Amino acid sequence: MQCHSGQTPVLISRQLPQRRIKNYMDNGIISIYWSLETKQSNKKYIPIEVGLTEGLIGKRVLLIKKGEQPLYNGVKNLQDFKKLNLVAGMGKAWFDVNIWEKNNLKYKESSGNWKSIFKMIPYGRDYNYISRGLNEVTNDAKKYPELQIENKLIFIYDRDFCFYLSKKGINAGAKYQKIIDRAIKHAQKSGLIHRLVNKYWSNTLTTLNYEKRIKIHLKMPK
Repeated sequence: MQCHSGQTPVLISRQLPQRRIKNYMDNGIISIYWSLETKQSNKKYIPIEVGLTEGLIGKRVLLIKKGEQPLYNGVKNLQDFKKLNLVAGMGKAWFDVNIWEKNNLKYKESSGNWKSIFKMIPYGRDYNYISRGLNEVTNDAKKYPELQIENKLIFIYDRDFCFYLSKKGINAGAKYQKIIDRAIKHAQKSGLIHRLVNKYWSNTLTTLNYEKRIKIHLKMPK
């Protein structure tokens, strides 16, 4: 099927671990990958500078131990939240680590598989919660029924997913930069991205009562 740019893409989908994807991007085994925008990735790869989810990944909802909602009910702002003295579970070198550090929030990085954080939260020894993007949290809650979605707060920082192209290698994406850049900018300008966000996540925004949540804006590291 031909897209608006006049190109006919061929998509091959495979489930790959994050480390392997990065290795494939570094060596040009794959051409394009979508990922959270970071300064490091902007240097290593070629960014297509258009957000793909209208910032949903930067709108963070907490997954907490079931039954602990009363702990959060009195929070009205960032200072109130800090007083709870709670520890966030983070994967090693997550972008959120920089955000939590910048805002003087407690966190602990997992030394192993980050998904073990979900299973450890109910015990409360290492982690009290894990923050997840609006586009992630409902699926995570279904997988871990011993956890619940905190229902009052949302933490917001300015970040989104974007496409990255590999610079070198047999399948380097660099040669497609102009085509993809033009196509994604057209998708943004035409409202296609907005329509897709509404199509796939409007129910989530409603279910999570996004508009009525207390918005806590977090500072970004330089």
